[in-house]
Amino acid sequence: MPRLHPRALSAALALLAAACGGSSSPPAEHATALPRNVWTWVDVPGTACHDGSPTGMAVNPGDGPDVLLFLNGGGACWDALTCLVLKTASLGPYGRAQFEAQVGQAARSILDRSQPESPFRQATLVFVPYCTGDVHAGDRVAAYTLAGATTTFHHAGHANVLADLAALGRELPAPAKVTLAGASAGGFGTWFNLDAVHAAWPGAEVNLLDDSGPPVEAQDLDPALRDAWRAAWGLDALTDPLCPACRADPSAMVNVLAQKYPLDRLALLSSEQDAVISAYLRKTPADFQAALLRYTADVFDELPGARHFLVPGATHTMVGDPASFTAGGQDLWSWLSAFDAGGSAWISRGP
Repeated sequence: MPRLHPRALSAALALLAAACGGSSSPPAEHATALPRNVWTWVDVPGTACHDGSPTGMAVNPGDGPDVLLFLNGGGACWDALTCLVLKTASLGPYGRAQFEAQVGQAARSILDRSQPESPFRQATLVFVPYCTGDVHAGDRVAAYTLAGATTTFHHAGHANVLADLAALGRELPAPAKVTLAGASAGGFGTWFNLDAVHAAWPGAEVNLLDDSGPPVEAQDLDPALRDAWRAAWGLDALTDPLCPACRADPSAMVNVLAQKYPLDRLALLSSEQDAVISAYLRKTPADFQAALLRYTADVFDELPGARHFLVPGATHTMVGDPASFTAGGQDLWSWLSAFDAGGSAWISRGP
């Protein structure tokens, strides 16, 4: 996945919007040591960016019982060329200083409490940064050699999410509902981490929101690219226990998760010719569009809990500014509200 262009990067930064809210004491059952309605950076032991430096997450406890867990995006890499030369992924270090430098830069996103249309404005907001190049799916230390020099590279995205979930279990009360969301690389990462979220909060309602990380069928995925991701990130150790078929067809994970968790709502957002994902999959925009529409028609739309929101054009990511997007006559904020509530009002929009 190439480095995000300015609009996409701006959208990603918008997901760090500062929160606003009241000051009354939370109910006892929602008590937490973290201050409410403000962002707090939490260092998480056992986490690592690509360079081995520790990272963590930012938490913004809300007034309600739900959690929005957001996986940030920022490209991907899988060999010496992409990781060390082209640097096609956002890399570390990423800690408190990096978060504080970004948090005030934008608003209007699903992590902005000031948006009256947002169904997540009362939820506890959790921002998981991205600095491992592996769509939040890796758990492998790679060694990449360039010009005779070897660089150790920590593809620790999935391991970081597991550590974050363990820390959240200590910091927060058990939520009533969890929305696992992500954009771009984070959108892909939602599928690799949904099972872990269920394991962390087995009593919660869990739903998934994938923004611009669309699965495609095996026939539309370059086998060499697929195998490079598997080898670099150590994907087989993660997917084999749940989805052995994912070695040949990573999109099979969606079907497996839908069967294992039939009550989950699964939401997919994408533009029809997303320029960033087209390049990531080594496709022309037209070929990507054909693959996307084939997948949604053949697979995704057949799952009872799955709905899509597809817009024309080549834009990349939407949850950084939902007010800017409309599909099938419905704006994205209202579609997300229907997604959050469930029921017959939540339907697929776009082709």
